Amino acid sequence: MATDDVIARKPAQRIAGRYELGVRLGRGAMGVVYQARDEIMRRDVALKVLTADLEDDPEIRTRFLREAQAAAGLSHPNVITIFDVCEENERFYIVMELLRGMVLKTFLKQPESARLGRKIHLMTQLCAGLSAAHHAAIYHRDIKPGNVFVRSDGLLKILDFGVARLASSNMTASGFVVGTPDYMSPEQARGEEIDGRSDIFSAGGVFYYMLTGRKPFAATVLPSLFHQIQNEDPEPIDGDVPPELAAVVMKALSKKRETRYQTCQELIADLQLVTHLYPLEALDTAAMHLVPETPVSENVGGGSRPDATPGAAPAAPSTDDTADFVPADAMPVTDDTVSLDPPSWKSKLKAGIDAAIAGVAGRRPRTSASVASRQPSTGKR
Repeated sequence: MATDDVIARKPAQRIAGRYELGVRLGRGAMGVVYQARDEIMRRDVALKVLTADLEDDPEIRTRFLREAQAAAGLSHPNVITIFDVCEENERFYIVMELLRGMVLKTFLKQPESARLGRKIHLMTQLCAGLSAAHHAAIYHRDIKPGNVFVRSDGLLKILDFGVARLASSNMTASGFVVGTPDYMSPEQARGEEIDGRSDIFSAGGVFYYMLTGRKPFAATVLPSLFHQIQNEDPEPIDGDVPPELAAVVMKALSKKRETRYQTCQELIADLQLVTHLYPLEALDTAAMHLVPETPVSENVGGGSRPDATPGAAPAAPSTDDTADFVPADAMPVTDDTVSLDPPSWKSKLKAGIDAAIAGVAGRRPRTSASVASRQPSTGKR
């Protein structure tokens, strides 16, 4: 019997003596996520439990624990916060901050997401979170729209470091592919050693999806998808997308690591340059009034997905083998430690971006064509 079926029949079950389980929020490749109440800290949290059919696999258990170790070692506003890791009856649990908002692919259906300035702002936040991870020698390996969360105040959070690889670890054998194929880098698809540039490729795929509404590679059969990832370029980005921004995304999606952005900071610099070149609408990072998701608990026992829309057309086949973490937005926040940002973070972030843009513009004037041909400071493209 699945772990979530057992817990669903015991709504008052406690974990580690302090966490009282509530409704199920979502399911991922390795675990089921529940809303829970921390009776000691008196706050609502998200609690992830390893699924019953995987708990006997020593490698999966190791990877599950590594998710907590990787994310708990990071302290950054754009990375989900890990509060605790516990084990009870040979089962592991990760206790995380409870987020209010929605995953990126759901956010992109909201009217607010149509603003180009908002999208660039989210792209910059994703790169900032990845940059912090890379500086700690942690590579996510599974960046996709379902692992990117937009909080109700506009703050982006990177979720699920379950397949992240610590640079000091040798657990993943050569030739073993982990991650979601749709946004996987060519070197990761080949089972080669990866570094932060692989995450940059995946981030480029997410940016492509944000701007076009489609995945960068359309194949739904794995052999064809892997062929496209390694040998074919995505369809050109057209429409109302500025060509400089399209050039930034396509550079991040370069097949060769040497011709991609070498660091997330380089990518952030060009995103800021695009913002400077075009008089886009104000970023307006004030709290957004997003449409709340249907609570996942209403779908437990049914056959529908949490993000299904009544009357919507069936979704196209997908090679994405990881279900998305879909937090609920039904309960009020009762503890301000759930949100770790001081009220003034928005103005500080905007001021920092404006200062950086002014500094770049003052040091070296550029034309609109310079983004695509920008050479790295290290000379290693």
